[in-house]
Amino acid sequence: MAATVALCIVALQYRGYITQVERYGYLGCFILNLIAGSVVVLPALSVVVSFTMGGILNPTIIGVVAGLGEATGTTTAYLIGRGGGGLFRGSNNTFYTRFANTLDRHGSKFVFFMASIINPVYYPLAIFLGMLRFGLIRFFLLTWAGRTIKNMALAYAGYFGLKFVLRWLGVTIS
Repeated sequence: MAATVALCIVALQYRGYITQVERYGYLGCFILNLIAGSVVVLPALSVVVSFTMGGILNPTIIGVVAGLGEATGTTTAYLIGRGGGGLFRGSNNTFYTRFANTLDRHGSKFVFFMASIINPVYYPLAIFLGMLRFGLIRFFLLTWAGRTIKNMALAYAGYFGLKFVLRWLGVTIS
């Protein structure tokens, strides 16, 4: 509830851009979430984009498209980790060993859960999963499923929250 109110306040401050964002549509949502998912500095961009676009377009489609964009972007972090995977291999690091064992037992649930929440450490986690040689297809599908749920929740929060606040202020959106 607090996050919805905070995002509404941010959206209201930039309400002039909302009609411009509408022109980009689903492709724009995909591209912005692709960028947000692939760059560690911009993870909050996906939250704002999904929330705002959910208030303008179909929130279910926004959730799926944004989830796909973020999953595709995060795969770049995974591939970076995959390329540097030899750094820990053969080391006697107890954290690495313990985490690798836990990942073997509960990896899919863990990756899905971490992807489905607003999480600033998912990008470094994706690098680490690549280093551990977690399956690429499995990683991508779990990330897409989790990010879709996260973005769908944000899009529906935008759909109900943003439309209500904009209507209350007399701002009309097509």
